Amino acid sequence: MLWGSYPAKIDEKSRLRLPAKFRRDLPETVDNEYYITSYDGKCARIYPVPVWDQIAKKLQEPPRMDPVKMKLQRITDFYGSMSEMDPQGRILLPPRLRESAQLSGDVVVYGRQDHLEIWNEQVVSKDIEENPLTMEDMEKLAEMGF
Repeated sequence: MLWGSYPAKIDEKSRLRLPAKFRRDLPETVDNEYYITSYDGKCARIYPVPVWDQIAKKLQEPPRMDPVKMKLQRITDFYGSMSEMDPQGRILLPPRLRESAQLSGDVVVYGRQDHLEIWNEQVVSKDIEENPLTMEDMEKLAEMGF
């Protein structure tokens, strides 16, 4: 399982060097290939191919022409591409997604159980500061058993 967050950097060749903890914990993939995409262009999501295959299969289940499924597929295809991790643990991020999510220099890599999220450090810090958990949020979480 992928948990927590670690600082990382995007180098001058637009490669993300994954934190060692996440490299150790990422599920094995064929040829070290990963699918990198986004649901909104605000952050990058790195999926091991077997995990992305499960999502892609769900998109193909009936009803295939569901407007929400089609929207998700269009967005993830727009931002997405396959990428291979090199022996140093670096992975190239798609140019369109790097630009949209402002991914350069210092970033934060979050573990999301079965995939990783990469955020611009300044963007995510500002968002956390401007959108703290409220009492209403805490009550909603309590209703869900947290």
